[in-house]
Amino acid sequence: MNLRTLLEAINDRNIVSGLTHDIYRYPARFSPVFARAAIELFTAPGDTVFDPFMGGSTTLVEALALGRHAIGTDINQLSVFLARVKTLLLSDPEIDMLRVWADNMVPDLSPRKPVVRHTVWQDMGYQDNLPWRFRKLAEQALNNAQILLEGGVLLAARCVVLKTVQWAVDCKKALPTASEFRTKIVADADAVADGLRALRQQVEALGARRPTVEAHYCAADAIGRIRSSVLRRRPPKLVVTSPPYAGVHVLYHRWQVLGRRETAAPYWITESNDGRGASFYTFCDRRRQDHDEKYFARLLACFTAVREVVRDDCVIAQLVGFAQPSEQLPLYLDAMRDAGFADFDFRRFGHRPAEAVFWRAVPNRKWYTRIRDDIKQSKEVLLLHRAR
Repeated sequence: MNLRTLLEAINDRNIVSGLTHDIYRYPARFSPVFARAAIELFTAPGDTVFDPFMGGSTTLVEALALGRHAIGTDINQLSVFLARVKTLLLSDPEIDMLRVWADNMVPDLSPRKPVVRHTVWQDMGYQDNLPWRFRKLAEQALNNAQILLEGGVLLAARCVVLKTVQWAVDCKKALPTASEFRTKIVADADAVADGLRALRQQVEALGARRPTVEAHYCAADAIGRIRSSVLRRRPPKLVVTSPPYAGVHVLYHRWQVLGRRETAAPYWITESNDGRGASFYTFCDRRRQDHDEKYFARLLACFTAVREVVRDDCVIAQLVGFAQPSEQLPLYLDAMRDAGFADFDFRRFGHRPAEAVFWRAVPNRKWYTRIRDDIKQSKEVLLLHRAR
């Protein structure tokens, strides 16, 4: 076992890319290099890898590409949509169909043209604060895709639109033109097509029986109640995850438009449901006086449920951040022990590295902490545990 590879991986600062990883920029995602290193270190082909907070599904994609079965859960329906798209194994004709759709559809995109409105989603507020020209362009593209495409290709087309609209509006100081949008959506269709082809070729190159991937819309503490053939036949040997961070605000469910305005447009584009506040996705509102009590009670419930479905030799590798590391990290470790996970025994590696190498600076992370005077508030730490 090579622990050094894993520790080097947590500090990987390369742009997230390869396979289907850059199909969508999900908040608070970790590097696929980290997921890959953990999977190769602690599992063998045919084992099962689990991510109870799958987010952008980095763990699922890497597990699939490495010949491991994968299970992911999340309370965010957008996350479930992304997991399904990012693990699609489309044929070459289907991938070519996606490219042809984009090439043929783009010349007709114009904010000056009338469009059949998505009034149901509009009435529910999912288009609020989205600049009108991008709303119209997205509606035109989605209407065209629904007429011409189906199945996995339609899911991929929705993801292309999602990727392009996110590029156009999320945290942008200046909005692009319609012409720039048309150019970008073609480029994004190519990027999605290339990623899907690379993933399928990687899986085909394994030569063995194709791994099973499951993405479930449920809370982590409900994992024991889902219908899963993988959990029943092959309980997870490894958990690779990044739970909500204590005292840290992350916009998992909104895009920010021209400052502090927010839009739930991702859910409309992907035909998913939201309807929840930010605290729903982060265990607890960071502004509550009883934040830590609520947060760690929720954390304990989730990992207690995880312990009930994993193998007795299961390892957990997780990246976690804190608003107040000196106070919250000990509480986090206590919760993991109470949930049935012991501190990792580094004697199997022959030595325990210094504590500092487990911390990493967070690159390009959009989050807002409760305080700003702790030197580690902009860092996250790798925690390793084993089932006991």
